[in-house]
Amino acid sequence: MSQSDRDLIQNHLARYCFAVDRDGAEAIAALFWEDARLEFNGTHIGREAIRACYEDWINTKRAPVEGLRHMIYVPLIDLNGDEARTETYVDADAHTRRSGRTVLLRSLYRDRLVKRNGEWRFLEREIVPMRSLYDREDGR
Repeated sequence: MSQSDRDLIQNHLARYCFAVDRDGAEAIAALFWEDARLEFNGTHIGREAIRACYEDWINTKRAPVEGLRHMIYVPLIDLNGDEARTETYVDADAHTRRSGRTVLLRSLYRDRLVKRNGEWRFLEREIVPMRSLYDREDGR
């Protein structure tokens, strides 16, 4: 059974979530083209800069939690030949290792994916944080 470009893109979005939950920075960066741009904790241009960003994120943000799960909703995919623009809501949850406190995060992924040699990868990814439903007015 042959997969459509839409299916391949949706699988790529899901593959990213599994990679950030459990894989290393190399595996995450491999989902981006060499000339990609990432907007996440600053601007990172090129696969090596993106790998370094995720290496830092793994060490400082993922390491202190366990059971991390990124869950995406049905993406909006706008296909135009070998290029696609997507917007996808994402929720992530985990527990802190020290206190067991629940961590709940919401974001929006804005992406531009490009198909080269039959393969879809990120050319641009912007991760837009959103306020949690559980945030209090006083920030606690």
